[in-house]
Amino acid sequence: MKQGAVRILQDVLTEMGRYNGPVDGQINGTLATAVAALIEDNTDRLTQPPLEWSDARKRVAAFQILCSDADCDPGPIDGLWGQLTEYAYLEMAHFRETGEHLINFRDIVPGNANPNGWPTDRPGQEELMDFFSYRPRQGTDPATVIVDCPWQLTLNWDRSAKTRRIGCHPKVADSLARVLHAIHDHYGSDAIQDMGLHLYGGCKSVRKKRGGSTWSTHSWAAAIDFDPDHNRLDWSWQHAHLARPTCMRFWEIWEEEGWLSLGRARNFDWMHVQAVKIP
Repeated sequence: MKQGAVRILQDVLTEMGRYNGPVDGQINGTLATAVAALIEDNTDRLTQPPLEWSDARKRVAAFQILCSDADCDPGPIDGLWGQLTEYAYLEMAHFRETGEHLINFRDIVPGNANPNGWPTDRPGQEELMDFFSYRPRQGTDPATVIVDCPWQLTLNWDRSAKTRRIGCHPKVADSLARVLHAIHDHYGSDAIQDMGLHLYGGCKSVRKKRGGSTWSTHSWAAAIDFDPDHNRLDWSWQHAHLARPTCMRFWEIWEEEGWLSLGRARNFDWMHVQAVKIP
């Protein structure tokens, strides 16, 4: 059983008044007593009588009981740590930290509308170059115009700097303005702050994709990053803040305008949204 799960077990049992030992993820006699009492009070929920179960198996069963009570489904309460219990542990840890359950990522079907006719990022990237009338090259820049954001942005790379101005490609400007106003209308300034959407990671940046050889969609000023520190490139939905259930409408608003979230589509780079499709 993972140390993090033991810590959660100790913490929840403390809240229930069943445990008064340290919450440190370490096994101790006080925890064993509390686990035994919890098991005894919930024997009808177990897959079999626990008469011959080891203390370790009883701890897993106790953790499964607490997960089930928190609507984090661990599967059968059998004291065996399998894939369902592993997922329940991830969800329980997330729930204890945020007060929210994980989204069912496999059930997500991102919107695939394209009312603005955004191009597709295919090998060679000729479609992007033709659509945006720009061939990326170091030392050059695409055409840009300013879109005013309805909430104040903090530059993620310089937290002392504030702005409401986003420089983007002229072809995406009207769509971007509609999206930003729709997000502000839906969430309001306070929720936007809580979600980290005020932390601006930039739009225009003429560079290659991180870990790739083709040009980033930022090179055409057709992509935006939000809160990079809490939505890192390699983070999946278990960790990225913008994968939380409260952010679902945020992504739907972008998708209704044809913008694409790499997080929603590929489960990485949840900070990033682009006015470019992928094959």
